[in-house]
Amino acid sequence: MDQALEVTSRMGTGELAQILRDRIVREIYVAGQRLREREVSEEFGASRAQVREAFSLLVERRLMVREANVGVTIARLGPHEIVELYELRGAVEGLAARLAAERAPAGAWESLCHDFGAPADRMIEEHDIDGYLELIDRAYRSIVSYAGNSVLQETMAQIYDRLAVLARRSILLPGRTVEGLRLHRELLAALAARDGEAAERIKRANLSGACETLLRFANYVR
Repeated sequence: MDQALEVTSRMGTGELAQILRDRIVREIYVAGQRLREREVSEEFGASRAQVREAFSLLVERRLMVREANVGVTIARLGPHEIVELYELRGAVEGLAARLAAERAPAGAWESLCHDFGAPADRMIEEHDIDGYLELIDRAYRSIVSYAGNSVLQETMAQIYDRLAVLARRSILLPGRTVEGLRLHRELLAALAARDGEAAERIKRANLSGACETLLRFANYVR
């Protein structure tokens, strides 16, 4: 076993599950794809038992499904599930935005307000989708942190994981990049002004618009 495999063989089950989760989100593994224990075990130098446990964690998080006579495959979301998840996400993240607006310290949003200005415009003009997605993720993580509610954070993480692939794809759909950027700017302005009601309303509107766009282009995002 080479050094790389010796390092990975010492990783915990949770760490392996996180690596597999990231591959699902980045669509290295795609919806409907079958994953085999042996291949994952050989790639990461992990034991078959570790791989089974990692698969079980991701099945519990509904990122994978276990099917009789097939094994473990990457989960696929249908239109009904997308609507239900976005309804729940809007309610939960809307509350998080309200709490973050009320609880964040003075100056907490200055950096994000700046980066969602000219830097975000450049990312879009240069088609730097990865950079723009990282910026959106920073805003998301800041809201989660400043909301200061661990139960809410756990709930948000579960929903976010299941919708992460679609969230990435929705950025590329017609009209969503510009509209999403406008709403993020409005959201940050509300957060900075400590206007919790407006922050919640804008967050809900952004997610509702994303859901509507995804359903309109359902054949593209499957």
